[in-house]
Amino acid sequence: MTAQLQTELDLDSLVHLETMFEELGHKDGIRDGRRSGTVEGRVLGCEKGFELAREVYFYSGCAAMWLRLTAAFPDRFPARTVKQLRSLQSLIEAFPTENSLNTEILALLDKIRAKYKVVTSLLGVTQKYQAIDKPAMTY
Repeated sequence: MTAQLQTELDLDSLVHLETMFEELGHKDGIRDGRRSGTVEGRVLGCEKGFELAREVYFYSGCAAMWLRLTAAFPDRFPARTVKQLRSLQSLIEAFPTENSLNTEILALLDKIRAKYKVVTSLLGVTQKYQAIDKPAMTY
């Protein structure tokens, strides 16, 4: 009888030990998942922020160059084109440069893209923004 009682005690302690390790592993997994999720989120945020800024400042460079050309050669550009260029420049200047929780950033980017299309159409330019893909890893 004592052998059977000893076997039952061993099984109970074994089941308890397994449960204890599952709970500890779960807690460790939650902690490590939060830590790695925070790091991955920051990396993704930096990448997406860089992509947005690269596109907006492409438009900014084009607008600045075209505004200088309109100032240098005012007789070659209609007033409507200059007005649209200034409007594009003001939209670009309104684009936030700091990290904020502004949910209207993408709507503003869409307005900038649309205004850029209008300006390129008025100027007769076919220049488009093309995001450069990341190079693939090679060995």
